[in-house]
Amino acid sequence: MKQALKIPTEDIMRFADRFSLGRDRGMGSRQFLRIKVPAGVLTSEHLRAIADLSDRYGRGYAEITNRQDIQLHWIQGKDGPKIFATLDELGFTTDKCGQSYPGARYGDTRNVVVCPATGVNKHELIDVAPLAKKINDFFIGNLDYLDMPRKFKISITGCELGCTRPEIQDLGLFAVKRDGEVGFAAIVGGSLGPSQPGPRLGKPLGVFIRPEEVFDVAKAMVDVFKEHGNRESKAKARFKWLVETWGLEKIRDEFERKLGQKLERFEHGYPEVSGEEHAGVQEQKDDKNFICVPVDGGVLSSEKLRGIADISDEFGEGKIRVTPYQNFILPNVPNDKLDAALKRLKEIGLPVGGSSLRWVIVGCASDFCGKSVEPHAKQMTRRILERLESRFGEKLSDLKLLIHLSGCMHDCGLHHIGHIGILGVKATSGDGVKQAYNLAVGGELGVKSSLSQTLKRMLTPDQVVVMVENLVAACLKEGFKDFGEFCRAHPLDAIKSIASEGVK
Repeated sequence: MKQALKIPTEDIMRFADRFSLGRDRGMGSRQFLRIKVPAGVLTSEHLRAIADLSDRYGRGYAEITNRQDIQLHWIQGKDGPKIFATLDELGFTTDKCGQSYPGARYGDTRNVVVCPATGVNKHELIDVAPLAKKINDFFIGNLDYLDMPRKFKISITGCELGCTRPEIQDLGLFAVKRDGEVGFAAIVGGSLGPSQPGPRLGKPLGVFIRPEEVFDVAKAMVDVFKEHGNRESKAKARFKWLVETWGLEKIRDEFERKLGQKLERFEHGYPEVSGEEHAGVQEQKDDKNFICVPVDGGVLSSEKLRGIADISDEFGEGKIRVTPYQNFILPNVPNDKLDAALKRLKEIGLPVGGSSLRWVIVGCASDFCGKSVEPHAKQMTRRILERLESRFGEKLSDLKLLIHLSGCMHDCGLHHIGHIGILGVKATSGDGVKQAYNLAVGGELGVKSSLSQTLKRMLTPDQVVVMVENLVAACLKEGFKDFGEFCRAHPLDAIKSIASEGVK
């Protein structure tokens, strides 16, 4: 008989409220570890330490997630206390992975998503890192907030791109200027997963929030969810269910009661621009530069993590940021070192070039969660990118195009808001289970926010690649610079016809 694993009680108690392992079902991995990176900010020493953990416990593999976490796989439960102790020394914690619990409860406030260029972006209205840190510091390990109906997601940005996707957060804050004063507008109740009432874009709250009020606003909104969220059904336990059933006015009234004050009314919609990446080389406020480096599928080997740390030390003051598009940023690169830094990045296999699509094509980790078979989401995004770049080359650089691919209906790859959204489904035939995909178009954030609409279902992977190519070819041929505009210019049936040309 196999001997039961023994973990000292003091270790369990020490880490129970701030650390957890998630559950994998694929790639031979039983558990994963999702490291919270507050405000997306790392140092080169952090990166080397994570590389060491990856080598020791995770087969030298790491993923940047779209909530600015770093995820390791192949984690053994017996190694948890040792890993947690290392993370504790580094100042990190983990997300509380609620999929391990069958019902409602055991929800936490997830890592606050922040503009990765905050503090250095010369076009931002406000540096939001201190605000996000205060929120994170309060909720991490706070026993009063570790038994919510389910997880609660917050984002905050002061940038011009709305890069944190506030429309799909439980609470999304974005900077605005009203009568010369910088503050925040809020969107509530967004979520793309299948839990009831289904995928939803958030609703504008209609208030003006001053920077000094942000923490209290976040706490009050979480308090509303904690007290009134549905605890009877996991399918109804997300904040969007409460927003949908109560309505915006009741949510606002109860939120302001928790807050202890009425906020000034401020009529607003969604951000003018939203869901874009700070791609390539950008000038900073201080005449230095930051480099946003595209990462294929957000996947980095431990060797590349160390390479990034070395380049950051040499050219960027030992600082690194991870982005909601699963890329990373090297800030503080002087003009006279920019070319050398770009050369070094290319030498370690992380070139800053190619089509603009490289920065914004997203695929989930469906290979690890066990909800798909090959080709998995990241394999498909790679195939699509290679096909499009091979055919269209430089033409893609001028095209605004977001392609998002999820391996299952939980939509970790955000297919509902992709200009082209692809959803993995399983097809059963006499040969067994095969991977198929549904193809959708028309997802968008910003003032023209919309969820994607399905074009065709149960496609083979090869059919998906050809149909995406057909759509991009038609968009470019008609002279559009924005794939969203192309979609709005054609009825869905016409787009379906264009996509299906020559597809067997």
